[in-house]
Amino acid sequence: MGPRTEVVAWNTMGAALITDFSKLPDERYYIRLLFTDPAMRDLYADWEGVTRLAIAQMRRHNAANPGDPRLTALVDELSAHHPQFRQWWADHEVATRGTGTKHLHHPVVGDLTLDWNAVTWAAQPDLQIIVWTAEARSPSSDGLQLLAAFTADNAARTTGANAG
Repeated sequence: MGPRTEVVAWNTMGAALITDFSKLPDERYYIRLLFTDPAMRDLYADWEGVTRLAIAQMRRHNAANPGDPRLTALVDELSAHHPQFRQWWADHEVATRGTGTKHLHHPVVGDLTLDWNAVTWAAQPDLQIIVWTAEARSPSSDGLQLLAAFTADNAARTTGANAG
């Protein structure tokens, strides 16, 4: 994930858990999805908290990089179309992207409680890998295993259908 919440890469489970990012336009801003994709509001049990945190994390980038034209364009777009974004951006909250817990209502496997950690490395400090985990032997861990199996089955069916 980039500093403006751009989703620059993902794996199969990330797509299965959140959304199929490959079906989105080239500018895959997570913050935009939170406001424009109704499935995101359904996915996050605390949509407002998740969204406010994403805005505060994006604002941190703004503080370190004032005048970033890509960020300015994104803020202008979201402000023009989403009053909640405009209001929350004006709150001037700032947060780092570090660790946390998210509660999801997943449409395939049900409720999940997942911890997340942002991993940063010195070579690209503006990019972070977000790692989602579930407590071992928990209902959420079971849910992730079911989602992995479901995703693998769908991939096998798609591959088989394309081969024929």
